[in-house]
Amino acid sequence: METKRPTTPAAEEILGGYFPVLDHGFVSLVDYMGSDDDVERAARVSYGYGTRKVSQTRGLIRYLRRHAHTTPSEMVELKFHCAMPIFIARQWIRHRTACLAEGTEVYFDLPGGIERRGNQLHKLRVEELWDRFQPTRNVTRPDKQRNPYHRRERIRGLHLRQVNEDTLDIQHTRIVDVMFNGPKDVFRMRLADGKEIEATADHRFLFADGWRTLRDAVGLGQRGGRAQWRSGDHYLYANGAVMEEPALYRDPAWLREQYHVLNRRIDDIAAEAGVSYHTIRKWLRKQGLSKSHRWKAGHEPWNKDLTYELGPRALSDAWVEANQRSRSGPASNLWRGGTSSDREAIGRWTTQIASKVHARNRWVCQLCHEPAGVLHCHHIVPVWANAELARQEANLTTLCETCHKSIQGRELEFAEQLAGEPVVVKRRSKPRVAWNKLTKAWLVRIESIEYVGVKDTYDLEVKGPYHNFIANGVVTHNSVNEYSGRYSLMPLLFYRPESESFAFQSQDNRQGRQEPAPEALYADALERWERLRSEAADTYGWLVVEDIARELARIDLPLSTYTQWYWKIDLHNLLHFLTLRVDAHAQWEIRQYGEVMAGMLQRVAPLSYEAWLDYNVLGTHVSAGEREVLRHFLQAEGDGIGVRAGAEALSADAIKELGLAPREVRELLDKLEPVERPDFSLDLSQMKPAEEIETKMSAAVPETSL
Repeated sequence: METKRPTTPAAEEILGGYFPVLDHGFVSLVDYMGSDDDVERAARVSYGYGTRKVSQTRGLIRYLRRHAHTTPSEMVELKFHCAMPIFIARQWIRHRTACLAEGTEVYFDLPGGIERRGNQLHKLRVEELWDRFQPTRNVTRPDKQRNPYHRRERIRGLHLRQVNEDTLDIQHTRIVDVMFNGPKDVFRMRLADGKEIEATADHRFLFADGWRTLRDAVGLGQRGGRAQWRSGDHYLYANGAVMEEPALYRDPAWLREQYHVLNRRIDDIAAEAGVSYHTIRKWLRKQGLSKSHRWKAGHEPWNKDLTYELGPRALSDAWVEANQRSRSGPASNLWRGGTSSDREAIGRWTTQIASKVHARNRWVCQLCHEPAGVLHCHHIVPVWANAELARQEANLTTLCETCHKSIQGRELEFAEQLAGEPVVVKRRSKPRVAWNKLTKAWLVRIESIEYVGVKDTYDLEVKGPYHNFIANGVVTHNSVNEYSGRYSLMPLLFYRPESESFAFQSQDNRQGRQEPAPEALYADALERWERLRSEAADTYGWLVVEDIARELARIDLPLSTYTQWYWKIDLHNLLHFLTLRVDAHAQWEIRQYGEVMAGMLQRVAPLSYEAWLDYNVLGTHVSAGEREVLRHFLQAEGDGIGVRAGAEALSADAIKELGLAPREVRELLDKLEPVERPDFSLDLSQMKPAEEIETKMSAAVPETSL
């Protein structure tokens, strides 16, 4: 079937094919949009797009890459289907494309607010979270320095609001990491209830029909600085509806499941039910669900058969005399200069008789005729108007706190109304029913969307089981759609490193490897890995056969288990991702994925790929100190470069005098070493059809009892 969409023949040749990575992984280019031509069109739109040569396109793309003009490269998008071990996925997921704009407020609940059912909302801007995740600079002496990441640890301890996607209850999770994704095109979405959030078009939100990006859900895009989207009834979930449900902790079936089946701690059960620890303990006893904590047979307490009798304390005359001296006269902390004033005496008398006045009035406010928890004993005729009535009980009445404040300064206007017989309201006792006030996500209509320009963007990584959080009152998600072990059965495929990549920890780089480990140690590691994986796979298969919930059956599968996802990313962010992942310092396993994806990029946008190699992979940045070292040897001569007369070789100490630290000296020497140009070209003989990959994955899925 022919298409009017611009295509690249080299990319079409591999479209839908699967390239193996590691022992069971793969990468497939399932779709792409645009090529080098689209990058050029986006850059030349300001003065028109006409006939051009390939050399002109190449020159423009290299200029854009050299000067970090990244917006035109966002016009090209690629979609991959990938399978990788979970520990590689955790590294991969740190690079996000969908983002929230600066100024977005992330919602937390203060720890004290949980006991009071989450009413202590605490908001932090996403850029402030990023700043707190960065190490602080120690300026004190070495023995007084504190952990440079202490601010990050405090943020990780906060209770981040999250939506339970099964029940829509608002619960809590923790932040794992905060990512800064640079400046991007940002749109402001306004909801019908007044909430607003700014995000990129590819950020996902929880719509009525599931997780979708703004671009997919409403066709969001921008042209000429204006947002374009399909207006209509689009509903997504926001935080804010408070609902009451009967107390869960009074249901014996629910309490038994939480405490005996799931073996949850009483603190966690109390937090979910919105009550105290002691309330759960009480209802466990009432329902006969308490776990016995008996002593072993034959145990006897150390104080068995012992009794204690404390007699009265005998106070010495010296102690009594000293106590009287310290508590009498000016030495007492209650001393007020002698005799209290008349107004103070009236106030004390009023306080003493208040309960009698309230009882006479049946604890009902005599102005609004409503019972209240806080009551005031009020002088009908104010003391300042007639002091003779100040100590007459008939001149006192009962007011609630609201009414008492409302008539301040106008007491005489209400004196006649409050005088006379007390108003008695019959109070009806209502049976007490325990309720849980639960905050739930609810659907809100999108009112408008507008383009607000380019802003700095950020994203969060949060702990599961649900990868979402509340930002500006809206339920928002991360950018990767991963294979879910909660809904689908996990293929029991595990990554096993080859002996060549099994190495000791590097002493210079905490994130790297050093020389290979001995074969005997590798064989021992394989035996241990296989034993653990066999037990984990057997347990998972047994739980699946017994029809245990898949979200529970998967919990002990190791990080070497393979997972899958579909990943859509634009060219700008893909080049940034590949720069990090094909670097020699990146983990060897993820480099294998980066090299395959770089080969796919070479077929989609070969000129952008070439510029990326020259300026990002093979090129390097030069610091001010490094430039001074180069200027020691070189100088500009007209349109060329010459060698400075009398320039002598620099020792390591001489280089340090130019401002470089010892580690910077080593890095400069590495930059001057010759670098071999990498070849990421794909081997088409390795490409597998989709049917073969599907058969392999299906065969690794355990059989169920159904």
